[in-house]
Amino acid sequence: MQQKRYLFFQVLTFIIVLSLTAVQPAGAQGAAPSEHLVFYFPSDAVLKMHMIKITQTAYASYFEINSFTKGYAGLQHTPDSSKGSSHTMISSLWDPNTANGIYAQVDYKAPDTYTGRFGGEGDGYQSINPYNWTINNWYNQVIRSWKSNGRLHIATFIQNLSNNNWFHTATFSIPDEPGYLGHNNDAFLEDWTGTGSNRDGRHIRKAYFKDCWNLSTTGQWEKHTSRHFSANAGDSARNGIYDRAFNAGYDANQDAYFMQHGGNTTPNAGFGSGRTLKLPAQRGQGSSPSLTTGEIKKVYASYDHQKVIVNWQINAQKSPQLSARVEILDAQKRIIASYIDTLPERRSDTLDIPLSAGTYTTKVTIRDIFNQLSVPVTTRFIAGNNNSKSWSSKHPISSDQKKRISSR
Repeated sequence: MQQKRYLFFQVLTFIIVLSLTAVQPAGAQGAAPSEHLVFYFPSDAVLKMHMIKITQTAYASYFEINSFTKGYAGLQHTPDSSKGSSHTMISSLWDPNTANGIYAQVDYKAPDTYTGRFGGEGDGYQSINPYNWTINNWYNQVIRSWKSNGRLHIATFIQNLSNNNWFHTATFSIPDEPGYLGHNNDAFLEDWTGTGSNRDGRHIRKAYFKDCWNLSTTGQWEKHTSRHFSANAGDSARNGIYDRAFNAGYDANQDAYFMQHGGNTTPNAGFGSGRTLKLPAQRGQGSSPSLTTGEIKKVYASYDHQKVIVNWQINAQKSPQLSARVEILDAQKRIIASYIDTLPERRSDTLDIPLSAGTYTTKVTIRDIFNQLSVPVTTRFIAGNNNSKSWSSKHPISSDQKKRISSR
């Protein structure tokens, strides 16, 4: 009798637990819903800029910061740390026409940045860097484009706002075509696997976004004119019990928008039974971003075998270099040679110039990614018979001596 009573209570307990447990639909993976925060702008952009702060994360998380007509970039939390960190930064550029052999290509990758082909949702090139981002810290990501030599180049930069250091991870390019980065921007939050106890929809993921800007092709800063949030519809089989575990809004204390999904997240009352939400303007964005200007720290120059060798350093806490102009001046301050190109990573130049014996001046000026000119910096070198002498210096010239660099 005691054994039967024990068995009865076991069965009763099982029935109660079963009745309280949510059962996923057949085939459900239990992914947190994919979410979008879309910003609308009036003009095509040569530059897109957007800030992010991630406050909650889990494996298999993608926090897209900038999405444009030809690619996207953001931060990932991946279970694969083979690239050097599980907290990586990615950027991708789609091929214009894979089937006909018109591919994206890699122009530059930073040390420790991996680049390779990707497919599945379009084909192209991607970069992955072990950036090792941290939660509760603001980052400012910039996508900068320009055209030269028949190609459209697109570079990805990021700034850690805890120390203001900038980092250029990669530059891709495609054959030139009309337009640049397009009008609008799309931030995205994704749980890309939806399975596994350390990465599925049971985990809350949350990020804040603010100061989304476009720099138009005419050089004007533009704010978004409208914005909305959406959680993907039609993914209920994939999301299972987490299909409505989403939320978004504007947080006045952060002066930022947020997206959240997974776990016990629920939509706020503004959603009703839907999955979209219009969002108000950011109150503290201002009419233009607050920017530093690119800065040259030091210039080195020497002369050897009829070549002027020039190197320079920039301040990594100031706006990154987009282009550089190197000029060689004689004793009368006349420009006898100059060279300019648009290569953000470039820090040296060699000019083939047969020079008479004497003292010469090298002047370097950079234009930063926001189209601002640095203060030019000069240094001297000596050209002589079978000998040379060089200096390194930080010697800014006066403002009335600045030479404007043409944008390419």
